[in-house]
Amino acid sequence: MSRTKSFSSTIQNERGMISAEFIFAIVIAAGLCIVFFALNFTLSMAEVAQYIAFSASRAHAAGHIDQDKQEQMAKDKYLSLINNRELKPLFNKPDGGWFVLSPQIDVRGGGESGRTFDSDYRYTEERVPQVGVRFDFTAKLLSLKVAFLGPTNEDDAGFSAKVTAFLIREPTQKECYELQIKRRYEAVLNLDQRFKEMARDTAGYVPSEDNGC
Repeated sequence: MSRTKSFSSTIQNERGMISAEFIFAIVIAAGLCIVFFALNFTLSMAEVAQYIAFSASRAHAAGHIDQDKQEQMAKDKYLSLINNRELKPLFNKPDGGWFVLSPQIDVRGGGESGRTFDSDYRYTEERVPQVGVRFDFTAKLLSLKVAFLGPTNEDDAGFSAKVTAFLIREPTQKECYELQIKRRYEAVLNLDQRFKEMARDTAGYVPSEDNGC
């Protein structure tokens, strides 16, 4: 009988439960703090990645000799930023890091190349082309294993998203001449036969460019 009472009193004894509850609460609170820190830091780095995208798109939007030169300007700007002394430790560390950006940037400027983002990002007005730059942003920091909460991701690949920056580019020197100046000159010649006699060869026409086409 005494053994039964001793066992019953042991089961009903609640001394020390508050310590267990305190430890459980501390672990949960620490885990949530880690999750919120990872989320806030990831959002901050996403803003930096968005600035990189805008800078590359702005370099692509500036006028140049031809469209290939414009695309190369965007790629050079992107590589210079991700290899910057201050930004490189945050992205694409050789030994692996919390955040990873695409090694190359996808540049689509429409025009003669016909490459746009229209199929990926629909716009209500088809006359506005979706042109600019895009690259992948991967946040390995969000792949966490929190006590009592479990992993946030099934694998260690991390969460990824596409960062875009769309700016309509300025016409190139080649487009300005072939699509406007040359056509305007030919239209002037077709107004009267006398104009054609004055300029028999359109190749001899020297265009005088103003501030844009």
